[in-house]
Amino acid sequence: MGLNREQAIFLQHVAELIRKAPDLGLTLTAGELYRTPEQQALHVKNGRSQTMNSQHLKRLAIDLNFFETTPDGKLNLVYDSDAVRQLGAFWESLDAANRWGGNWQSFKDAPHFERREAAAAPAARPAPPAVVETVEVPPAPTRGLALLADTVGFRARNQHADVETLQRLLNLNAGRFALATPLKADGIIGEKTMNALRAFRLAVLGVDEADVVVKPRDATLAGLCMALPKAWDAMLCALAYLNAADAVTEAFAGPIADTMVAYDINTPLRQAHFLAQIGHESGELRFREELASGAAYEGRRDLGNTQPGDGVRYKGRGLIQLTGRANYGDYARSNRFGVDVLEQPALVASDDRLTVDVAGWYWDKRRINALADRDDIEAVTRAINGGLNGLPDRKRLLARTRTLLGA
Repeated sequence: MGLNREQAIFLQHVAELIRKAPDLGLTLTAGELYRTPEQQALHVKNGRSQTMNSQHLKRLAIDLNFFETTPDGKLNLVYDSDAVRQLGAFWESLDAANRWGGNWQSFKDAPHFERREAAAAPAARPAPPAVVETVEVPPAPTRGLALLADTVGFRARNQHADVETLQRLLNLNAGRFALATPLKADGIIGEKTMNALRAFRLAVLGVDEADVVVKPRDATLAGLCMALPKAWDAMLCALAYLNAADAVTEAFAGPIADTMVAYDINTPLRQAHFLAQIGHESGELRFREELASGAAYEGRRDLGNTQPGDGVRYKGRGLIQLTGRANYGDYARSNRFGVDVLEQPALVASDDRLTVDVAGWYWDKRRINALADRDDIEAVTRAINGGLNGLPDRKRLLARTRTLLGA
């Protein structure tokens, strides 16, 4: 069967799918149908696809958005519900060649419906493939919905942090709506940002509206957050710490991920608390060591500073600051890299691995995972700080890291 014939059958089935949706209580809007090779290359580059052999390139795949009507008459964007699963089953019942992403084994991609031309046959439908070539990776739909504090867009509040968040999310979704040039994430609303927002809504949500406003937890934000990476990386790091330079988040993302693995900071809740605390302690990765000279620690026997010059030599360094000869000595004897920071204390601030690792080492030493498991930010803060200094900022960062990680 030729490609044109396959495309015609595919569209007929899509029409049946659209007609079926209201019977299940669903309202549909169109997402993506055709994807150019250039757009697919962007998906591969951004990690949202692992192949250049996508059914979107052949006009044999479509992404749809599902909405259910709430009791007050509003449309609520959904990804995983009984109605969505029934719609997926209906799609696959139409033809042996049809595949629904919600049934894929390696991950779930409920918005994705495709036709596999090679699978079309009158015989019984074969089992779903173990490895799916087209990899669309939407994370849990609840992630990221608390990223905005207020409205962004046409005549909206447009707070700096909210605008920058939106700009970074639009860049993250570039492959879904052919954003050729990434936006400058400067927190300033302008025509380029507004045009990108309009283009995203039209391409992904099927909504064409000039005076766009994005609200906290609305369908547009939910659609943007579908592209959030599943694991901690530079993109999530930049979204967590808006005050950090991109070069810094690029440099620290890997060491932070490595440190969390090394010290069993291995649940979203533990990670959210750890990230919030190191974010506050370091001014969102801007400070690797304390600004003061350390002279104030001279002679502090409680810190082990027993020799002349120890105060300056062993000043606070690291994302959770290692301070004093005694603590430097403990870390020198037990750190996993085998580095003698007692002899070379400046390395704690200059080596990215050590700058992050001392924070994980301290976290593990004080058994803070247990406090994080209780979701007790005050107890976690006291273990880090000795008091509750900076608690409002720690709470702000915790709310941000929690929504990014789905904790």
